[in-house]
Amino acid sequence: MGLPLSHGERFTARVQRGNRVQVPVLIRWRHRLDPGEVLDVYLSIVGEFGSERFYVRLHRDGRFTIPKIVVEKLGIREGSMVEVMLEASVGSFQKS
Repeated sequence: MGLPLSHGERFTARVQRGNRVQVPVLIRWRHRLDPGEVLDVYLSIVGEFGSERFYVRLHRDGRFTIPKIVVEKLGIREGSMVEVMLEASVGSFQKS
């Protein structure tokens, strides 16, 4: 049985092509994250000031896309190292 994502998970990742971030497999397995789940993301660039919080939907390949407005505001580029904090959004683990 997977643990709820109520406490949040933190990891460092490199921004991939198309402003995508890969959620590590261990985190996806531990919390049983399914494609289409909505997550609350807190993102900051490693070694720089400034951060943003936004919602994302997990893609089938375990990635999510950083919104364009966040990319422009933080100056994120492909290959940038980012610190990511994932939390469950309200009601995202209730299957209907």
